[in-house]
Amino acid sequence: MSTVRQKQKTSKRFPNPKLLTAMASILVAALLGLWIGQDGFRTSPKRLDEGEIRLHFIDVGQGDAALIQTEAGHILIDAGTGASEDYLRAYLDTLGIQSLRYAIFTHPDEDHIGGADMILRCFEVEQVILSPAEVSSRAHQAVIEAARQQGSEILWAAPDTVLRLGDVSCTILAPLRLDYEETNNASIVLRMDYGETSALFTGDAELVVESELLARYGSDPNGTLDCDLIKVGHHGSQTSSGQALLQAVTPDFGVISCGEGNPHGHPAPGILTAYRSIGATVYRTDLEGSIVFSSTGGEPSRLLP
Repeated sequence: MSTVRQKQKTSKRFPNPKLLTAMASILVAALLGLWIGQDGFRTSPKRLDEGEIRLHFIDVGQGDAALIQTEAGHILIDAGTGASEDYLRAYLDTLGIQSLRYAIFTHPDEDHIGGADMILRCFEVEQVILSPAEVSSRAHQAVIEAARQQGSEILWAAPDTVLRLGDVSCTILAPLRLDYEETNNASIVLRMDYGETSALFTGDAELVVESELLARYGSDPNGTLDCDLIKVGHHGSQTSSGQALLQAVTPDFGVISCGEGNPHGHPAPGILTAYRSIGATVYRTDLEGSIVFSSTGGEPSRLLP
């Protein structure tokens, strides 16, 4: 009898492991569903219409993560922080994404590259694009090792390199040199074109880089810097978005990726005023969550949840 009682006590104290696993899975799914539902992206249409691309500016808090979603494949630009990587993975999973043609990590600051190891662990990535200006950083070395373990090809960003994905082309504009003292200025700056739709992704590039971009591309008759949409530099900090660059880009839309109540004061009020002064509509992930634009090759339009 004592043996039977002892087994009963043990059974009550240690429930069936399979039951615990199932209960944990249900709880995690429920929490993710609540988290995702608050952001609203679960209600967005998953399937692309014929000839459509979508630009996702994913709410990873105080960090950057953007996705170019196309019928031919996908391009990820930055991967947020380590703390936001579960959310980023859930977002990509919700879209049914299993692989990436390109994963571009603009520079090795944690708020841009923190989720890179998760991306390389959980998704098939054909090519990883890194800034050569920070090749020796510990963060880059970790990404390089993860990329090699997966078998991803590593490419070093060089000005005027064109990355193609179906009818989408992405031209690398910066970094233009390798000796920047400030990590932010080593950022990869990328121009995307699809039909008449254009977008500029600026990483955390600051005023010195903007001046270099204007010197190299400002007089280009093809309007290299002139874009419909800009990912606002450095989370809306005063260190970026100089008036000269804004007048060259003349964007209709600006997207600021930053965290609610962040300690840096991003976005700076003066930057918001500067964009409004050129007639740009500014969207913010700290106020609106993830922001999605759609284009079939004409003027991009925002998709509401």
